[in-house]
Amino acid sequence: MRINKQVRVKVLLLAILANLCLAGVVQAQTIWEDSRSLIYPYLTRMADKGLITLQDVVLPITHTQINEALKTLSSKQASLNKIEKEELAFFIKEYTPPVDPSDTVMQKLSILSKDKWGRWRGATVGNGNFYMQLDPVSGLMRTTGSNNKSITQYGNGAYIRGYLGKHFNFQFYYRDITESGTGIDYAKQSTDVQGVIKKDTALQKNLNYSDLRASISYRFKNGTISIGQDQMMWGYANNGRIVLSGKAPTYPYIRLDYKPLSWLHFNYAHMWLQSNIIDSSRIYNLGNTVYGGKYTPFINKYMVMHSVQIMPKKGMVFSIGESIIYNDQLHLPYFIPVLFFKAVDQANTMGTNNGASGNSQLFFSASLRNIVPKSHVYATLLIDELRLTKVFNQTKSRNQVGFTFGVERQDVLPNLSIGAEYTRVNPFVYNNYITPQTYTHATYSLGDWMGNNFDRRTWFFSYKPMPRLFITGRFNNIKKGGPGTLLQQYFSEPQPSFLFDYQYHQSTYYVQARYEIIHGVYATAQYYKSKQRFAAPAGKIVNESQVQIGFNFGW
Repeated sequence: MRINKQVRVKVLLLAILANLCLAGVVQAQTIWEDSRSLIYPYLTRMADKGLITLQDVVLPITHTQINEALKTLSSKQASLNKIEKEELAFFIKEYTPPVDPSDTVMQKLSILSKDKWGRWRGATVGNGNFYMQLDPVSGLMRTTGSNNKSITQYGNGAYIRGYLGKHFNFQFYYRDITESGTGIDYAKQSTDVQGVIKKDTALQKNLNYSDLRASISYRFKNGTISIGQDQMMWGYANNGRIVLSGKAPTYPYIRLDYKPLSWLHFNYAHMWLQSNIIDSSRIYNLGNTVYGGKYTPFINKYMVMHSVQIMPKKGMVFSIGESIIYNDQLHLPYFIPVLFFKAVDQANTMGTNNGASGNSQLFFSASLRNIVPKSHVYATLLIDELRLTKVFNQTKSRNQVGFTFGVERQDVLPNLSIGAEYTRVNPFVYNNYITPQTYTHATYSLGDWMGNNFDRRTWFFSYKPMPRLFITGRFNNIKKGGPGTLLQQYFSEPQPSFLFDYQYHQSTYYVQARYEIIHGVYATAQYYKSKQRFAAPAGKIVNESQVQIGFNFGW
């Protein structure tokens, strides 16, 4: 069989890039990849088809994990179609380490030029012992909605990353964002869009906030320790994770990831959260009258969590974890990753002092990939409070739990996947009578963006008609009840029923197309439509629609 010269050149280039990727894995690559990156749906698709093993219960994942997956795919190109092969070559250029670890020649500062893999960079400098690269971050998005509502969003910043020696990595991402127009959602509470911390709330003519993510990481033989600021996500879902989601703004954290065995992973994190509640015990006069003349700090708020992932066979992952939110002072035992935090909390309260307790949770997840061919079957369970002996007692039960169950099938048609998902979160989940211990950061839910007392049926699809063009769609059918009161939560017997104080029924439709023109340069188009029927006033219906077009460098 004859192969033309152009095909041979492409195959040779891909093989060279793959080998370079293999060589570079030796270098420390604990760079956390932004969860908005198009590498995630690509790797998810490959994992669902059984071509790679993807450990994505906890997000984000590192460039090391991405490179290992790309290395595996490079050896299985016979199983990839044309679009998948082209995207593999594209991603290898993006994630291959920038220089060989053995390179001792210091590269001079290079500005607005291609790196050695042909990837445009804002600036690069370094060698095998020290390397740093900088890319600009910029974007413009225009949203036009019903009722003459419009929003213009623009922002600029920079993304810096690199390494120091063989074990240390650093990264810094910052983007200053401004929204203007007649349709600004200042609160961003009733949507799955990431929440924000506003810089200035006085004028209310525009909305200005920033997106800040950074970390310093140390990589050892079987794991990583990181200190930084970012979001962490836990579990699986297409539209809103119930344990940890991307709804809340970023927060400072310490994170440990350890893989002692090929089938056993361990994760730990301690996060510093924003309570948004003034600590009156620490207020003092400043000796002047500027801005009220008093120092008014917020109550300190923290969250600690750990989980274990067990993989009994390829494609099968079972996870169990716990978390606790506490406030006031840092507590040293919570920095010991292997302790049982619920037992620590019981010691703090001496078994009876509920006013000194923390807000604890247990959570579980199951992920089955390619057990059913080309499919991902997943489930997540969050237990906020549960009386095991009274589960089926309608009077005494306190089943404050949430769960998600879903399935996605790849290649229903070539490069087309479809899926369905059901999420239910019972009344009072995420709430707590100690106000600084609610399951929030800066007033936004750490779990599902809808809060509690709701259920949501979701049907979704994704399609790749050509390399780097990713089209997704989703239909949601939502029912939402009221939040209730603390007296109802702690003293009502029986507990209020699911969807009590019924609020509304909502149907939403969403289609988005994202095209990565070149590495890190994206064009986006999106259409959204919603119909919301409220219980009070009876029969009130609100229809909304939006068309959104964006263009950005980075995120």
